[in-house]
Amino acid sequence: ILIVLLIVFVTLLSCINVSASLPLTGKLIVIDPGHGGLDPGTSVGKIYEKDINLAISKELKLELNKLGADVILTRDGDYDIASPDSYWRKRSDFDNRIALINDLKPDLYLSIHQNFLNDSSYYGPQVFYNKDNKKIALIIQTHLNKELKSNREIKNIPSNTYMYSRLKYKGVLIECGFLSNYKEKNLLLNKEYQKKLAYVIANSLIDYF
Repeated sequence: ILIVLLIVFVTLLSCINVSASLPLTGKLIVIDPGHGGLDPGTSVGKIYEKDINLAISKELKLELNKLGADVILTRDGDYDIASPDSYWRKRSDFDNRIALINDLKPDLYLSIHQNFLNDSSYYGPQVFYNKDNKKIALIIQTHLNKELKSNREIKNIPSNTYMYSRLKYKGVLIECGFLSNYKEKNLLLNKEYQKKLAYVIANSLIDYF
């Protein structure tokens, strides 16, 4: 009896340790790196948003995997996901991203982008939300502000925005920084900073879930 109880105790302890070290086990998260291929997104010289989006998304996938989450990228290379020979390529790209995310039925989607304004004084990552996604937006924004010493506030996505109004599952759009700000642009190009961004975003999801 003592041996059986010891086995049960060790098994329970092992489960507790796994749960603590892999807190996002069982969660499916879709990461959507914006733009790609012929669609570069915003740019500064030969620096393209699409490339930074993908680099941060790949780091974010690694961090989320470490926490136990299952992660799917809508793209893992320099391409869009429009249907071949589509008449309106951007619309097709949006439609296929929408279909992919909705078909996967994730616990959460994270759309990764970069910001740009003519006023170069603006800086800092900012989270955008719609529908009933305010809670997750606030949690991620709070973590980003604290860890990256910024002070941005969450913003609402207009209800008629094509892609986000058609997504059926919870998620947010994260503008990871301003390419129009010289200092932040250089940070966003830095691999270590990309890893830090990914780490902060991934760990903020522990609080959410």
